[in-house]
Amino acid sequence: MNKRRIKPYSGFNKQTVDHLILDAGAFFKNFTVGTDTYASAKKAGKCIGATSGGGEFSVVNTYRSGEFDGVRSRVKGNLFIDSTEVYLKATVAEITEEIIKNAVGTADVVSDAVNGYDKIEGRSYVVDEDYVENITWVGTLLGEEKPVIIQVYNAFNENGFTMTVADKGQASVELQFFGALEEEAYDLADDGEDVKAPYAIFYPKTAEE
Repeated sequence: MNKRRIKPYSGFNKQTVDHLILDAGAFFKNFTVGTDTYASAKKAGKCIGATSGGGEFSVVNTYRSGEFDGVRSRVKGNLFIDSTEVYLKATVAEITEEIIKNAVGTADVVSDAVNGYDKIEGRSYVVDEDYVENITWVGTLLGEEKPVIIQVYNAFNENGFTMTVADKGQASVELQFFGALEEEAYDLADDGEDVKAPYAIFYPKTAEE
């Protein structure tokens, strides 16, 4: 009689649960790794606000291969990066002046334009101050005291401002901050330094390390 038994093949091991990133985490502006903590950054007002539906981080390289007569397959070493697109995205449930300004991207806040109000005005051009030094996500790595930290540098929301409202619901704004290089990045490359993509992931050293 054949025993049609499912064999318990699995990648699960005793360290698996210590490598889980849990929950939505929190998003910050201009977070300084090594100086700021989750608590100190919240106290300093760097937290973007409460989110609804969490967020998303993406790094996508666009590749190309050299084309040669007679070569019909992929060849190791014949692959080049054309561009890298990086973003951090969050759906924010708190609607503040700063959220609206960052969502629009090209806007200014005029204080006391009308008695009791600040006025947010759109602009038809981009200035350096529209970029946020960094947008940072801080989240829990189960089993570690230190969080995972993801940063996108020179961040700018290119998707505009759309506020979703619904009956018996709450307004929310989706922010998708794309990273950008500093203007002098390619000048530094002339000195032999690599041009690095505008992001960093800080992953805590585990107990085994």
